[in-house]
Amino acid sequence: MTRLLAGMSIASAVLWLATLPACKRAPEEKARSSDKAVGEDMKDVARTTEKAAKDIGHAAVGAADRAGEKVSEAGDRVAAGSQDSWITTKVKSELASKGFDPLRVHVDTDGKVVTLSGTVESATERAKAVALARAVKDVAGVTDHLFVGPAQKR
Repeated sequence: MTRLLAGMSIASAVLWLATLPACKRAPEEKARSSDKAVGEDMKDVARTTEKAAKDIGHAAVGAADRAGEKVSEAGDRVAAGSQDSWITTKVKSELASKGFDPLRVHVDTDGKVVTLSGTVESATERAKAVALARAVKDVAGVTDHLFVGPAQKR
């Protein structure tokens, strides 16, 4: 029996096993059964098989729904990551266009929140960098980790 079940798919094995309890008469009663009794047995087997098939169908739908949710969640994470990358690029571009050295001011974005780090020459530049980052579309917030330090020799 193990070899037989090993060769069947899970679904067909469940259907096969589900039909076993459908025949309810004792063996001696089956020997005396008429065409009507055989017909009843066939109907019982058909009902049991149909129920097992529906159960398998419901289980498959549930599994597909869970898989679809996981794919959707993964897609959302990818979309959020690409939007964060886009925001980082826009902020870096804006800072560079206003004269900030990209080697001294670093930009990182996570969940639409921009973090500025590095060194600027004055408190005015620090405030200007934060304001420029806040002005970029889709930025939810700016975390300022900028230090005011001496001007870098060129």
